[in-house]
Amino acid sequence: MSAIAIATFRCNSEGKAALTDFLSGEDGLSVTRAYDGAMRIETLLSNDSDDVILYEEWESVEHHQAYVGWRVETGLADFLSSNGIELEITYHEPTSI
Repeated sequence: MSAIAIATFRCNSEGKAALTDFLSGEDGLSVTRAYDGAMRIETLLSNDSDDVILYEEWESVEHHQAYVGWRVETGLADFLSSNGIELEITYHEPTSI
């Protein structure tokens, strides 16, 4: 069964601009969508804040964690920190309800 990851990026307005530029760039979500195990990635922008939310469907939690590990190794944590962005990730199981 697939796993749903909700990645919430808590941003200020400058961080939101930097993050959306990154996500739409050549090293952003096009790379994520091609990563092993990625099935679906949707970007949501909050109407109430500067948060950016990624709705991600992966083959498994382990696939997503491997991806996050790779992103951290290639500078994501530094990028987020330097732009004042906090990241929260939660995992969910799809149901037929």
